[in-house]
Amino acid sequence: MPHTTDKRISKELARLLYLGRLQTKGARPTLDPTDRGQLAVQALLFECLMSNHEHPHPLEQPRKSTMASISGYLNAICHQPGHLEIHTNTACRVAGRILPFLHEDHGVCGIPGLRLIDLTCRRARLTHLPTGARLDLVDAQRWHNMDTARMVFRQETGWHQKDGRTPLWQHNGLTDEEAAHHACWAYTASTPLRSALLMRSMPLWYRFDLRPCPTWSVGSCPGHGEWTVGMDCSGRIVGDREAVVAAGPGTSARGWGREHR
Repeated sequence: MPHTTDKRISKELARLLYLGRLQTKGARPTLDPTDRGQLAVQALLFECLMSNHEHPHPLEQPRKSTMASISGYLNAICHQPGHLEIHTNTACRVAGRILPFLHEDHGVCGIPGLRLIDLTCRRARLTHLPTGARLDLVDAQRWHNMDTARMVFRQETGWHQKDGRTPLWQHNGLTDEEAAHHACWAYTASTPLRSALLMRSMPLWYRFDLRPCPTWSVGSCPGHGEWTVGMDCSGRIVGDREAVVAAGPGTSARGWGREHR
């Protein structure tokens, strides 16, 4: 029967793309959003996840790879109506590493403008103030009660309140320090491509063992000005054509950097 085949295809597609349990009845799930604000934040999140020791992202904490380590906790990245859903082994820890933090020497770390709007026994619901983009971090397990969930969240984000300071993400509005990074979430020609790579990053990382090799321009926000990025599995940085293939149909290589050998 046709519907039986559709279910089989959906299940196999979910396995190959690390989508988790599909929330769609069709055989072809929607991988990418159409909202420009959602695309912009997903593009920025992809860049943050590409941070590494050799080439730290400008929003990375100094002398650490806090955001770079997030990929090790991820189980699935799924597009849902109105928000991005990331399934992880530890939602509170991931939240603590992407929520904005004002470092006394480096300035803003994490994603400027990101705020916690709700915490449940299994989810940390986040929103990005400037764009209205939504992100749900979904735990692999459900905590027994809200007291436990709040305790775990405090443990994972307590360092944001070092020296008694108020965390940036507890401000109702965008702070001046965060607003200074507005170029990071501005929509550019490469935004759809970077967002698409985020939605397809799980099989690239885990199934094909491809690792990011970014080069950020000094003093500029990724996605704006000169920047180069590729996926490396054998000492070679992937260039424009292969990056577009990895991203899937409907994307453009415009502004995607240059090929390096």
